[in-house]
Amino acid sequence: MEPYRNLVSGAALVSTEYQTLGGGTGTPFQRDSAVFDMMPGWQTMQAVMSGTQYLRNNCRTYLQQEPREDDEAYLVRVSRSVLSPYTQRLIENAAGMVLRRPIRIDGDRYWQKFSKDVNGLGSSVNEFCRKALVKALMYGHGAVLVDFPAESNIRTLRDEISSGRRPYFVNIEAPTIWGWRQENPIPSSPLTQVRIHRWITKADGEFGEKREQQMLVVRPGRYETWNSEGRTGGGEYSLDQIPLVPIYTNRIGMLTSTPPLIDIASINICHYQRQADLIHALHLAAMPTLVLEGWNNGPDETSLGVNYAIAMDPGTKAYYIQCDSGSFRAQQEELTSLESQMTNLGVTKLLGQKFVAESADAKRIDQAQANSVLSIISMELESALQGAYDMAARYVGKKPPKITLDRDFDFYRLLGQDISVVGQLATAGLITDKTFLEILKQGEILPDTVDLDSELTKVRLKQAEKEKNVPSMDSGTMVAEQEASLRRRGIGVRGEGVSKTTQRRNAKAAAEADSR
Repeated sequence: MEPYRNLVSGAALVSTEYQTLGGGTGTPFQRDSAVFDMMPGWQTMQAVMSGTQYLRNNCRTYLQQEPREDDEAYLVRVSRSVLSPYTQRLIENAAGMVLRRPIRIDGDRYWQKFSKDVNGLGSSVNEFCRKALVKALMYGHGAVLVDFPAESNIRTLRDEISSGRRPYFVNIEAPTIWGWRQENPIPSSPLTQVRIHRWITKADGEFGEKREQQMLVVRPGRYETWNSEGRTGGGEYSLDQIPLVPIYTNRIGMLTSTPPLIDIASINICHYQRQADLIHALHLAAMPTLVLEGWNNGPDETSLGVNYAIAMDPGTKAYYIQCDSGSFRAQQEELTSLESQMTNLGVTKLLGQKFVAESADAKRIDQAQANSVLSIISMELESALQGAYDMAARYVGKKPPKITLDRDFDFYRLLGQDISVVGQLATAGLITDKTFLEILKQGEILPDTVDLDSELTKVRLKQAEKEKNVPSMDSGTMVAEQEASLRRRGIGVRGEGVSKTTQRRNAKAAAEADSR
């Protein structure tokens, strides 16, 4: 397949009507009905993930104009609106927890090198998976396309090595998959066709450029490229299945899902609307208004400030009026309530500690629920990544590596007393040195970059070298040291007129003295 690098992420979701670019059912530029069913949820998630400017640009949808509100006042209210990125922060935190520890790649050294640049653009497998997981959490699913550059005058192994041909991964976002076909109605049946929409940029004259829609139609063993005018190219590849591996975070069926955080995103939009009302109300009513009662003399414009005074006629009044702060307090309480709902619905804490106190049991239950959700997401990502590596291995004819994602989502550092207890077990020989080091590594004492096998080997070599340099004592030297010890204590030794019984008594006394 030809290199696929011009994907424009976040395709505009501007309409839920069935659209084609002409040609009826004979053109691939049309979405399946399942895709249209998922688009309303994608639009909501795109709104909260795209930020304040996106909502301002689509203000007619997300911040409606009030009755009798003129256009100028409405646009001023829109310009002051700000989206608080609660959903975006929640998704990024969840992805960070799932990939908190590096992904383990066990296999041939080829895959260790491959994992340092999986997309041909310098992204490691951990960086690539984090971006893919963020999009999958955003839309409910995503996919990885495993591509391989086409041959070009390659005849020998040296040509193959020097050309740098190798598989690479492409992150496919859910909205760019416009349709698919399966072998049979069974949900797990293999794909026989996938249509992937993308935008490409072409040169227009000497300095200009233009964007063009393109559809990549992939079938087992072959592919086609189309534009609005028809088919533009195609070719074959060596696999007998479509090299597309889905990543699910809330699966419904084949390439269908619902965004797992759609409820939080809806609350986030409501929070944006309420906050826009509060900001606008504060701007209009927070400052007191000066009233001059019974006074209409003077110029049309009157200057006010600490450096000015007002000369007034007898019987006139001057005073300030201002809004009751209770209305602002009610709106602020509503915002706080919405924030609390987003916090309690999240798969991980968004705003730090909760607004109310929790018992230890409640905290454990909440953590267990969050871990169960993260575990499912982690297993889905691990399975998808394993499938992607399996397809890459088929391209190059190598045994695929074993992919493992750590399920430890909590940052829990071992305490000193915990380390002491585990250290005593290691000293007593009840656990091995490697197990002891693994516990320290999992307990955030040793960094993840430490190679335990290498460290243990270095320790053994160092101990062997130390024992080799220690001088050994022969039996004569040991006897001489024992006799000298006895003489220092005033005890005779054999051959100095002392009987054997006395020698045994003295030796026993010396041993007891040494023990004391």
